[in-house]
Parts: sequence; C-alpha cells; structure tokens
Amino acid sequence: MHSQGVPTKVLFAETFRVLPRFMLLVAILVLAHVVLYFAFGSSKLLPVVVATFFATLFFAAPLASSSVRTKHGLHVLSRAGGKTLLFCFVWGSIVAAAFVALLQLWQAMGASAPNYIVAMATAGLFCAVAATIPAGRQRGSAT
Repeated sequence: MHSQGVPTKVLFAETFRVLPRFMLLVAILVLAHVVLYFAFGSSKLLPVVVATFFATLFFAAPLASSSVRTKHGLHVLSRAGGKTLLFCFVWGSIVAAAFVALLQLWQAMGASAPNYIVAMATAGLFCAVAATIPAGRQRGSAT
C-alpha cells in the first residue's frame, strides 16, 4: 500500500486553523488580567497568560497533525505519518526554544546551549508523541 504524502503547507494551514480556537482562552485570560490589574493594581495572572499562550502554540500542531492524518487516512507508521510527526517535533522544538528564550529575558534565567538542546529535544519528542493520539473515532469502530 502506497501512502500519499501530505504537503507541509497543509500541516501549517491546519495548525493555523486550529490555533484561533485556543487563542480564545488566551484572550479571556488577558481580559481577566487587565480587569484585575485595573481593579486591584497588581495581578499575578500574567505568567499564567504567557504559559497558556505557549501551551496553545505547542498543542495546536499535534491536534492539527492528528486531524490531517485522520482526514487523509494515513497510518502513523507510514512515510506520510512520519512526516506529520517530524512536523510536530520541529514545531514543538521551536515553541520550546521561544519559551526558554522568553524565560531568559523575562526572569533572567540562565540557559546554555545544552539546556536549549535538551529542552528542544524533549519538547519535540513530547509534541510528536502527542500527535500520535488519534483525532476522533476511527471509521467502523463500535461504541
């Protein structure tokens, strides 16, 4: 059986289609932060907003990838399925690197090149593993 490849632009398009749904949660947290800031002068909600923003970025790709695999009928262990997992690995690595860089700037946290490599590899693997979770029910499954 020959598995048809999925173009990277399809994976990006699906990821950016899923992302706004998650950004609604971030917008609600930002609104809550602004209200608390103006009502009480100080709010400790800003770190939660930032972490939620990066979490939504992180999990958008695995959800989108799983959806693309389901729509195209691709198996995880096929070449095309592997491409979707590689996409998630790279996506998760980039988001983790951006998060660590933000922590370095915002919290004056020290991070060396090996720290970045470990964080990126771990996040990339986690993102790729999260992408193996099937999206919805498989056709023909009984409930």
